[in-house]
Amino acid sequence: MENKKPWFEDWFDSPYYHLLYGNRDQNEAGNFINNLLRFLQPDSHDTFLDLACGKGRHALEIAKKGYHTTGIDLSENSIAEAKSIDNDFLHFHVGDMRHVHFPNQFNFILNLFTSFGYFDTQSGQTETLQAINKQLKPGGVLVIDYLNVVLAEKQIAANPDNQIIEDGVAFSTRKRVSNQFITKEIQVNDTDFDHVFYEHIWRLNFDDFNTLLKKTGFTIQTIFGDYELNRFSPDTSDRLIIVAQR
Repeated sequence: MENKKPWFEDWFDSPYYHLLYGNRDQNEAGNFINNLLRFLQPDSHDTFLDLACGKGRHALEIAKKGYHTTGIDLSENSIAEAKSIDNDFLHFHVGDMRHVHFPNQFNFILNLFTSFGYFDTQSGQTETLQAINKQLKPGGVLVIDYLNVVLAEKQIAANPDNQIIEDGVAFSTRKRVSNQFITKEIQVNDTDFDHVFYEHIWRLNFDDFNTLLKKTGFTIQTIFGDYELNRFSPDTSDRLIIVAQR
């Protein structure tokens, strides 16, 4: 019997993922990173890990500011493209976020654009946070940028299905909420390609994150509700951005 890849290996290694989310561009990444760095106030010698970095759009913006930055992602295709922007301050590696790759090396680890909650069991989320803890220096800071599930569920109830055409490719998306997960089914119709991909993440609210982070050795310092770092509101904020310290 053929072993089916986990959804995140199939979807994130596909060019259609980057086509569908092409509106998440370098300008958006630069604005968010500028806001974040103003808040974090890193020292000039501090080091960063962008965990689940994709093609490196956030990591590049950090490195532009002169901080030594590493990007890790499971997608070989994304890392192959990211390596084209390698420089003295920026390096990329293929790797699983549940594994420890660089023990006690980083002052800051960023996990952005809902790059958490992928795994079918909570042990996967716990393993990820434990690995992050072991790669941070003592007193190091973790930033998790997750969707705000409270608002997301209201939006899904009002508009669960969507049709999008990008560069001649038709995307039909269907979102569903279950007791534990938010799932998006993505039907791709291209000239010679017809396939269904999935996104499948845990319904993690602030209290869930607080429990997970405490369990794995973190203390939440503050939370924000969007990329401008405005105050978090469960009813209206697009994002749940958590800043926690080891």
